Amino acid sequence: MEINDLVIFTKVAELGSISKAAKELGYVQPNVTARLKILERELNKSLFTRTNTGVELLLDGEILLDYATKIINLIDEAKVRISNNNTQIKIGATQTITKNYLSNLLINNNAKFSLYTRPTEELLFLLKTSQIDVAIINREWQDSKIELFHSFYEKIGWLGSKEIKLNDFKNISVLVNRDKGCPYRKATLNFLLKVKNDWKVIEIDSMDLILSMLECKKGIAILPKKMCTKKIIDHHVKDLTLEDVKINLYKKNDNNKVKNIDFIEFFH
Repeated sequence: MEINDLVIFTKVAELGSISKAAKELGYVQPNVTARLKILERELNKSLFTRTNTGVELLLDGEILLDYATKIINLIDEAKVRISNNNTQIKIGATQTITKNYLSNLLINNNAKFSLYTRPTEELLFLLKTSQIDVAIINREWQDSKIELFHSFYEKIGWLGSKEIKLNDFKNISVLVNRDKGCPYRKATLNFLLKVKNDWKVIEIDSMDLILSMLECKKGIAILPKKMCTKKIIDHHVKDLTLEDVKINLYKKNDNNKVKNIDFIEFFH
């Protein structure tokens, strides 16, 4: 029996819905269903019954919920105590945020910090399970055990090769991240919707590939201006205003390791 399976089980029990639990935990629904079936096979008992609105706990499920809650709370308590004894700050961030703001920590080999570059959903899970101290993401997150302790805004613009001209925009592809929660993707699609433009949109999984295509004049993209290089520039579009993207720093309520760290220095 894995701890993560108990976490999934308690979240489904709390929300009364497999789909809602999957969304909140950052999993796809079939994975959550599969983990619940593994639990039921291990216990040789059915834990839930399906209803018109979701699922409800059976008697054996209620018994497991009581013990699972105690186990998870004890593990969280142990992680916090052990984590607070470790002076190294574990910072988790997305690939883009790490590249734009945290790379100096790697270059300078700062032993005070340890960096974890992961997708947003995985960062949130690592933070909730006390495997990292800070999650830096460009999304809003609501959780009673998590607090927002710092935020800042980054400028975004139309980035592309310095060799292309504004007149070329209508003949070039627009590159967006495949992640539908990506704020740069949202800004791009909102712009195209407003101008009712039929530019070809290409979805790409890798930020490095997007930047490589920009350098090779294979597309344009709305991205942070900090990603400009000698080959990639911010193309100013007249009468176009793009809203700044908010970057949020989250920590667990009971984590006191980061309260004396000046994170502002990382983002300037």
